[in-house]
Amino acid sequence: MQIDEPRFLGNRLQRETWLTDTEGRHFRVAEMMGKPLILLLSYYGCDGTCPTMNAELAKVLEKVERFKLGKDFRVLTVSFDKRDTVATAQDFMAKSAGVPEAMRNGWRHAVLKDGPGEGGVERFAGEVGFRFFWSDAAKAFLHPNVLVFLTPEGRVARYIYGTRMDAKTIELAITDADWERISNSTAVFDIFTGACFSYNYAEGRYQWNYSLLAGVGSLLLGLVSMGSGALIYRRRMSRRQGNGIEGKKGEARNA
Repeated sequence: MQIDEPRFLGNRLQRETWLTDTEGRHFRVAEMMGKPLILLLSYYGCDGTCPTMNAELAKVLEKVERFKLGKDFRVLTVSFDKRDTVATAQDFMAKSAGVPEAMRNGWRHAVLKDGPGEGGVERFAGEVGFRFFWSDAAKAFLHPNVLVFLTPEGRVARYIYGTRMDAKTIELAITDADWERISNSTAVFDIFTGACFSYNYAEGRYQWNYSLLAGVGSLLLGLVSMGSGALIYRRRMSRRQGNGIEGKKGEARNA
């Protein structure tokens, strides 16, 4: 179930993949690009973690203040179960996902347009390293619980695991996904945030970028030391020059 992140970070979704949303509208993956995208792979017959992941994400997004759903980023839930249809997607969104009506302009639930047996589901999930299989014993799919953050160009930027989410982590992951736009803009706060926090893969969370802070601190300390040394040197030279002038004046008076 583990995603091989070094292998898939930077991978791009195929833009021409066709999906069908809960309104029966067909659309391409390319239509979801242009803004950071949170991709959530679920299956609509799930009665466990899939509805929990969707519902928890909806709750957390209500607390995200830096970015607005629909305006600054989008969310896409796609089923990896070939048996799912537009009808099961509608039922899942209405009864299980817990997505408020106000979020539905920026959040779409969809199924792959390709029919069963065409390999579309496996290929689509495989583009982001998402693996799953059916367990006869559990009568359910086994799969990772993960949010995949994609850049406006559709490249994988970050994976966030687990059903416990917080608004700050989501904001930082969106910042990671949108770094190219941010670095070319005047969004100074977002640039500062993106530089000062780094993702800890071992713990699965963001933390202060201590190496960067230590480097900046050392640089500032060095600059302060150099400035202080230069200031002290100038003061000493001024005193010596002042003493020299006073000494010449004294000699002149004695003469």
